Amino acid sequence: MTNRRPLALGPLLPLACLVASCSTPQAPDPSDAHEQPTAAGTFRPEPLSDEALAAFGLPYELIEGEPMFRLMDHDAIPSIDAPTFVSVDEASAWMDVDETVLGVVGRDGTAKCYSAWQLDDHEIVNDVLDGAPIAATW
Repeated sequence: MTNRRPLALGPLLPLACLVASCSTPQAPDPSDAHEQPTAAGTFRPEPLSDEALAAFGLPYELIEGEPMFRLMDHDAIPSIDAPTFVSVDEASAWMDVDETVLGVVGRDGTAKCYSAWQLDDHEIVNDVLDGAPIAATW
């Protein structure tokens, strides 16, 4: 005679409910006045009023209905346009062994590296590698 036991759903029921609730999309609460639906069905915050935007005290312009604040003037971060390089021995006097660098190697085997702490201040180095201009950016 086969011993049959009833299927015990007790421990599995909360898991099944959790899976069902995670996989079932829920509509946002329409009473929330701070959000509005977008075309894709997602929600975004309601646009700020002119008074609220002015409170930031920063110049801005509206681009496609959204405020774009200008935090710095155009070209406020100067690029490095004529980089100079030192040997590994010279650099080891003032760079840490584990310092982050951005390295590039040309087809001819020429290797150059740009220190991350310098790129933090400049964000771009205009250089030449294999006779062609490159932009090392951070």
